[in-house]
Amino acid sequence: MAIDAVSASASAASTASTTSTSKSSTLSMNDFLQLMVAQLKNQDMNNAADTSQFSSQMAQYSMVQALSDLSKQSTTSYSVGLIGKEVCLKTNENGTTNYITGTVQGVNLQSGDAQIVVGGVTYPATSIVEVAQAAATTPTPATPATPATPATPATTPATT
Repeated sequence: MAIDAVSASASAASTASTTSTSKSSTLSMNDFLQLMVAQLKNQDMNNAADTSQFSSQMAQYSMVQALSDLSKQSTTSYSVGLIGKEVCLKTNENGTTNYITGTVQGVNLQSGDAQIVVGGVTYPATSIVEVAQAAATTPTPATPATPATPATPATTPATT
């Protein structure tokens, strides 16, 4: 009977995993904790799970999640640093690869992933294939100002 309970738990965990991965391609910390609780609830009392394994798995999961967060922050910082730089983007439309070159005008962070704005169009930061300094524009020379005539110093009468 204990095996049936474990099988049912595994089936429920598999269903929960499939449901959560259909929303996104990764498990969240909440998904991980739900699976761990289900495993603990349905474990065989004669063959209890090793708690050190759970601790190790939680530590590993926390580390992976922290690295993922750090990667997102790094991408965001990198994208913001591209504002004003010239980039070449690789796009794929209808099976045709196109390259677009332009100056980054801004960064869109609303979707959770950094997206750059080039020519008024938003592109994923992952489509960047080349970055360069924007071409320096030569300023128009200013018309020289006419020098001001120096003021003549006032003469003071000599005292005797």
